[in-house]
Amino acid sequence: MSAPVIVCVDDDADVVRAVARTLKRERLQPLSTTEPDEALEWIVENEVAVLVSDYNMPMMNGIELAARVRDVSPTTVRIMLTGNVDFETALASINQGEIYRFVAKPVNLDSLLDVVRKAVELHQQLAAVAVERERSIQRARVNAELEAKYPTITTPARAHDGAYLVQRRADAVFAGMGIDPLLSLRRRTKG
Repeated sequence: MSAPVIVCVDDDADVVRAVARTLKRERLQPLSTTEPDEALEWIVENEVAVLVSDYNMPMMNGIELAARVRDVSPTTVRIMLTGNVDFETALASINQGEIYRFVAKPVNLDSLLDVVRKAVELHQQLAAVAVERERSIQRARVNAELEAKYPTITTPARAHDGAYLVQRRADAVFAGMGIDPLLSLRRRTKG
């Protein structure tokens, strides 16, 4: 299994380099930039487990970036770095960008690493749920196609007492599916 990808974006190049070095030592795969648009491109092109973003950036603030990331990659967990969290910022971050955690600046790299590890675990859970949801949708689609072509094949008809109802079809709807030889064998064993 490859190392989880962590995208780090901060307009302070020193901060982003320090965060990336710390993550790399922990066998994570950091991609770091000072440009929010570049970070967004990476997230669109790769499966990214975690976004670590500064709140206060000149081109696009962290809330806007997190909201865009949520739209293109809902399983990417979003962490916000900020020097000051007021109530309005926190509320907007949670409501618009669905921020997982805030980490105060100046950044304590050990604390950030602990938060990132937990975010990676959350990403793995979210990704597993997304895969299962997609499988469920696919199963429902296949069942609907089968039911349209062969009614009651996936959900057999039942009598009021719970017994299964078997419909005999003179028009050989199931021809080629192997049912005719089985029915003839059943008739021979009864007779």
